[in-house]
Amino acid sequence: MSAQPVVTVLMSVFNDLQFLPLAISSILEQTWDDLELLIIDDGSTDGCVDFLVSIHDPRLRVLHNERNVGLTLSLRRGIELARGLYIARMDADDIALPQRLAKQVAFMEGHPSVGLLGSACWLIDREGRTLGRRFVLPGNLQIRWQSLLTNPFLHPTVMVRRDVLVRNALNYDEAFRQAQDYDLWTRMLRHTQGANLEEPLIRYRLRDGITATHRSAQLLSHDAIAWRTIQGEMPGFAITREQVSQLRALFWGAAAPEVRGSQPNILLDLYVQMLRRFLSRYPRDRESRLLWQQEIFRAMRLALRVPLRGSSLRLIAKLLTLAPSCSYLYVRHLWRAIGERVAGIWRYL
Repeated sequence: MSAQPVVTVLMSVFNDLQFLPLAISSILEQTWDDLELLIIDDGSTDGCVDFLVSIHDPRLRVLHNERNVGLTLSLRRGIELARGLYIARMDADDIALPQRLAKQVAFMEGHPSVGLLGSACWLIDREGRTLGRRFVLPGNLQIRWQSLLTNPFLHPTVMVRRDVLVRNALNYDEAFRQAQDYDLWTRMLRHTQGANLEEPLIRYRLRDGITATHRSAQLLSHDAIAWRTIQGEMPGFAITREQVSQLRALFWGAAAPEVRGSQPNILLDLYVQMLRRFLSRYPRDRESRLLWQQEIFRAMRLALRVPLRGSSLRLIAKLLTLAPSCSYLYVRHLWRAIGERVAGIWRYL
């Protein structure tokens, strides 16, 4: 390993012995080997320390917290002590695919304006069985738009330029025990561009009881960060934290909610206003036009799930004016509604 490795892989460990061997081997066996694996042990009591001592690889650095301080403070310490030109995050229960670091370094070297890079991932369960694929938005403008309401990056897939952090005095904020990554990315995006590789580069393990336990606090943190980001990107834009929460659930929830009543029409109209205000700050180029069409399309799909009454019809008419290419959705929806009505009448004959 060189005096300054190209990549520092930063991992925080707390009682993860069940999954840790696979996570570590997936890094030390990368096709890119100019790296240090910096592990912060956060007071493990399950044998992790003994396992780490048994690994004899000069690229491994292990530091021990005197007591369990949590993920945010452990990662803060790791950022301060990392030596690489790039810092790649990795969790102790995930598995990096063999070319993860090589592909991310190649992208960063070829795109010097990008300081924050993530990727898609494969989702796996506790036993390592593949559950599906998590997709990501690749472009800088798409990422900035998504960051207004939710996290555009998967934390353990991210690689950042260390000099962007150092130059701008950026690190994880200890005020956030949850969503600490979302907070950091939104602050980084004030100083650099973001990107996501659409190819899955890790196997991301879903573990019952970890995310769910802190879900409520995590969503509260997400909404506070989102509201702050909206105010920073679009000063004076009129939106409440409750509306931020509702929009996040409506557009970025794990499952698309049913859209009922008049309130969704207000939210969808607010979403379009926010999109218009956001894009007014950027050139009218191909990327901005695609984002406009993509998001109006999403709003239209949700609007068509609202019962066809006065307010919803007015909103649909407005969306059709903003993006005429969505008109086929409206025709298809009307045809389905007529078919359902005819079928209902037929059942009573």
